[in-house]
Amino acid sequence: MMRLYLDHAATTPLDQNVVEAMQPWLHAEFGNPSSLHAEGRRARQAIDEAREALSTRLGCLFGEVLFTSSGTEAANMAILGSALEALKTGNPRRKVLLGSAEHHCVLHTIPILQTLGFEVELIPVDRESTVDPNSLRALLDSRVLLVSLMHANNELGTIQPIASCSPIIKEHGALFHTDAVQTFGAMGATVDELGVDMMSVSAHKIYGPKGAGALYVRSGVKITPISVGGGQERDVRAGTENVAGIVGFGEAVRRIVLPSSTARDSFYHHLRGPWQRTVANTTHTLPGHAHIRFPGIGAESMLIRLDRMGLSASSGAACSSGSLEASHVLTACGFTESEAREGLRFTFGRGQDAETGRLAAEIVSQAAEEILSGRRG
Repeated sequence: MMRLYLDHAATTPLDQNVVEAMQPWLHAEFGNPSSLHAEGRRARQAIDEAREALSTRLGCLFGEVLFTSSGTEAANMAILGSALEALKTGNPRRKVLLGSAEHHCVLHTIPILQTLGFEVELIPVDRESTVDPNSLRALLDSRVLLVSLMHANNELGTIQPIASCSPIIKEHGALFHTDAVQTFGAMGATVDELGVDMMSVSAHKIYGPKGAGALYVRSGVKITPISVGGGQERDVRAGTENVAGIVGFGEAVRRIVLPSSTARDSFYHHLRGPWQRTVANTTHTLPGHAHIRFPGIGAESMLIRLDRMGLSASSGAACSSGSLEASHVLTACGFTESEAREGLRFTFGRGQDAETGRLAAEIVSQAAEEILSGRRG
């Protein structure tokens, strides 16, 4: 069976050029980049070249890019590292604001922040997971240390007004972190255009390898390490660097091609049945993202059937004990628990076109019709 992969927001296939760039560092070039000998110096140079590629893409200084193992670790470093730095330096700010529809790598820092003595407030979102800058303004005061808002929602694909939020946050002297894992490679915005102090990104969302991420930290912003022991990455992230992964990340960055919405738009156009688009205005969503609901059909049932029909998609919701939980993003948007179990995410990637969208719509429509007809029967 030919499979149709529509889960690029979860991960992308490795670009063949990335594979080739990584090969030497998986075998012959095995030096530790912290070593002073020739092998170590070559590894250090390879990391530096990748760092240069990221800094150029982000529009930042070379030394403002810190390599991590993932976007999750990068977000953790930004949030928890800022909190620990405030405690260490006696900064009296003890409040953190997080978007209510953030990825779990952000939201799951809440109990740790609370243990450290920080108050955490969630910034509300509208029906399409968008933050209103005025709602953010209402929560800001002199106690706020940090605000973390994702650049685009990983489930719905909604692009947040980060650049509009930045001046409001700066008025109150707070730090601003954005999780840009979904937008890095899909949009061309630089850190200065967004006005952020920290930005987390990941390699495997841009046809690079898993196990490599990065955190941009603006010069002058200090965070306390959450891993210690080796002094790597400007003494902020200890541990021998994943040289092959970082090299692959750099190559993937050099080969970024901004996507179009052709496949996604074709998918929407050809869908049949009582489906509902979660985000009405697709000009404010990532070009490869399509999020829909078939009312009355659980996402789990649809995903299992689609998988059997050769189509890979996701719900974006967490899986617990073999069953999908209600999407925390959809509940934050005001959907009921039942509705929040119906969300389906289809994300298109490179080489997929209008015909891909049409074929995907045919399979998805057929799956929904079969489930509904089986119930009627």
